[in-house]
Amino acid sequence: MTLKSMHNDFLKLALSTVTLFSLVFISSVHAQESNTSSLSSDNPIYSFSKKRYSIDGTAKIVRTENETRIVFDDAFKTRGGPDLKVYLSKKPLSEIQNENVSDNSVKISVLRSKKGAQSYIIPENIDLSDYKSVLIHCEAFEVLWGGFDL
Repeated sequence: MTLKSMHNDFLKLALSTVTLFSLVFISSVHAQESNTSSLSSDNPIYSFSKKRYSIDGTAKIVRTENETRIVFDDAFKTRGGPDLKVYLSKKPLSEIQNENVSDNSVKISVLRSKKGAQSYIIPENIDLSDYKSVLIHCEAFEVLWGGFDL
C-alpha cells in the first residue's frame, strides 16, 4: 500500500465520518423542531421592558394540550426584591403605574428566581386573549419592576 493510497483511504474515512455526523445532527435538529413546531409561528418571543428596574431576557407563551405557560428564557435577569410577583394585566404596560397594578390584573405566581429560566402555569380559567401584558411587581411596596406586552 502506497502513502498516496493510505492518504486517499484516510480522506474517504474522514469524509464518511463527517457525513454521518452531519446526518445524525440534522436528524436530531429536525426531531427537536418537530417537537417544538407549535412554538415557532404561534409563540412569539417577547422582550421585557423596564418600568422601575431593568429586566433582561425574553419570554414566550407556550401552549400544550394540557396547559399554557409563561416561559422565561435562560437570559432572564432582574434586580432582586422583596415580594416579587408575576401578574397578567388587562392593560398594556405603558398604561400601568405602581399603584394600579392590581386593577384589572390577576396574580399568577411568586417570582421564583431573579435570574435564569423559569415558567409559570396560567390557570385554566384564564382566557389569555383577555390580557395585554405580563408584569413583574413588588407587591409589598407597590413597585412595578417591568414586564412585556402580549
